[in-house]
Amino acid sequence: MIVELGEANEEKRAGRKKILVDINPGYRSVLCIAIESDVTYIAVTDMKGKVLCNTSLPTDKEIDPEEFFKNITDECQKLFWKNGIVKEKVLGAAVTIPGSVDRKNGVSLNSYNIWTESIPVASYIKKELGIPVVVENNLKAYAQTEIYFGLGRTVNNLFVLKWGPGVGASIIIDGKIYQGSNKMAAEIGHMIAIKDGRDCNCKRKGCLETYVSTKAIKQELKSVFGKNVDSVFNSELFDNPKASDIIDDKIDMLARNIRNVITMLDPKNVVLIGYMFEISGCVERFIKAYKKYDPLVSDDFFVRSTLSESIDHTEGLAVFLNEVLLTQN
Repeated sequence: MIVELGEANEEKRAGRKKILVDINPGYRSVLCIAIESDVTYIAVTDMKGKVLCNTSLPTDKEIDPEEFFKNITDECQKLFWKNGIVKEKVLGAAVTIPGSVDRKNGVSLNSYNIWTESIPVASYIKKELGIPVVVENNLKAYAQTEIYFGLGRTVNNLFVLKWGPGVGASIIIDGKIYQGSNKMAAEIGHMIAIKDGRDCNCKRKGCLETYVSTKAIKQELKSVFGKNVDSVFNSELFDNPKASDIIDDKIDMLARNIRNVITMLDPKNVVLIGYMFEISGCVERFIKAYKKYDPLVSDDFFVRSTLSESIDHTEGLAVFLNEVLLTQN
């Protein structure tokens, strides 16, 4: 799995020179299954994240979870067959999913917007595919990807903020993901933003996510634009003054809450990912709103992830690599 790259260039020193090593991309492939609230992405990658083939299917919340995961494994089998991938050459599968996860037992404990009961994800997939399976929270998986392939290679303390169908985050301290005693650290979408506010899927009231998620935003836009809301909710969102006012209010709420988090954590950088930050002008408006609460923040404090475009297909790879490397050690 590891290949030597040769001796490191360094000043003269006693003893043998350091040998540089790297992951062998062709050693095996990894199956990555990224379950989001609306779409489930399936990809097979090499050991360094190159996507060999991929597909997707709707995340069907209405059917029994076991049936849904049978649909996923059927799609995986089709993907293997169509692309000539021999299952014996697949090192394993990594499944990423929103909400709290029991990684040790491969169980999704509560995915909030998808299922509220515990789902034995690893068992369902291993039963059909017969390969090792690792299950992880999607934001923690992304943070692991950032550590291996992104800014985390050079910066040890990061806060990863994802804004899209939901609002989530992950904390990287000294190059490692902070889990918390109940594996639920950084669930910022479920911080209380409004006292006695809207009901949330987590059974609390007034959670941040119930106001700033794409679902919540679309509901407010619908009251103004009716059935045309989807045509407004695109890359030209801020060109419409009425829509812009609604989004700016949500940006301000998010920025205010993030400022409170940053005060406690003091990370080197905040990495921004997710659909909302991909809308033209949204990052700039978010930073401007944040600076109202912290005018001393540096211009390079917020960083758009360089991995955003491929993360739906490869975030599981870092999770699986981390599991393999920990086992090897």
